[in-house]
Amino acid sequence: MPISIVMKYVSTYFSPNRGGAKTIIGFIDRCNDTIDAAVYAITHDKISDALIRAHNRGVRVRMITDKTQASGKHSDDEKLEEASIPVKRGGLHWRGSMHNKFVIGDSKAVGTGSFNWTKNADKRNCENFLIVRLSYVVDSYQDEFDNLWKNID
Repeated sequence: MPISIVMKYVSTYFSPNRGGAKTIIGFIDRCNDTIDAAVYAITHDKISDALIRAHNRGVRVRMITDKTQASGKHSDDEKLEEASIPVKRGGLHWRGSMHNKFVIGDSKAVGTGSFNWTKNADKRNCENFLIVRLSYVVDSYQDEFDNLWKNID
């Protein structure tokens, strides 16, 4: 498959200091209908602000984050709730973390990778973020999100 065709369906991004947060914000800002995000940690205010902007323009936004991370003083989960965005914290019945890091936009694309939605991920850590525009991949992530959403207390 020629590289130009591959780039149409998959885009890769890396940090630190190579635009990881800007890429996520751009992904969010381009959504028109739905955003479902499951992220281990969300402390990057500009990413939270992008989710709130999306919600305010009528995009249905749902957020799942790790319960332990959400209890931290810098977590933006309460900021999202104050903006009327539904947030669920925790995991299913397992004892480990809700360690996912993905966002589904408009049922057309999924962004995923090691990138936590934090300033450290953007400025200090070696991280990756991948956008996939393949329907069977998006559908798989949507199934996982819906399962988490339904089963988290």
